[in-house]
Amino acid sequence: MKRNIQIGVGGAIILVILLSVLYQGVQSTVFFHTPAEILADPDAFRSRTIRIGALVEPGTTEWDAQAVQLRFKVTEDSQHFIPVVFDGVKPDMYREGQGVVVEGTLDAGGVFRATQVLVKHSEEYNIDEGMVAEKEAAYRRMMEQRSAKGAPQ
Repeated sequence: MKRNIQIGVGGAIILVILLSVLYQGVQSTVFFHTPAEILADPDAFRSRTIRIGALVEPGTTEWDAQAVQLRFKVTEDSQHFIPVVFDGVKPDMYREGQGVVVEGTLDAGGVFRATQVLVKHSEEYNIDEGMVAEKEAAYRRMMEQRSAKGAPQ
């Protein structure tokens, strides 16, 4: 009887731990919102950390290298925009017309103060044919040098 109680208590403890880990995982999941969602009810999003997933509107990027500040507008339909200000280094793959996910807060003036800019990149992988040819030529030269020295291949 005592053994059954120990197993029951141990099982209950394990169940509570698993449920708490699952709950924390769900709570820490951060999804992104679209500009349309935010512009429909901006007050619901003010002063809390959120993510916006959208496209960088072409012609809106302003990069101030002295202040290390990036300004641009995000949109999903090229008609409704949310201005974004990011104090930090511009991501290498940042381009206008490209998808981004920005994380930060929407201030009282409707400007999104980003703390992080994540750049979405293309899923296509293109091989530079010139680079491949250059590497093959370098490999051939290396093999020719080895065989000229009499080294085993």
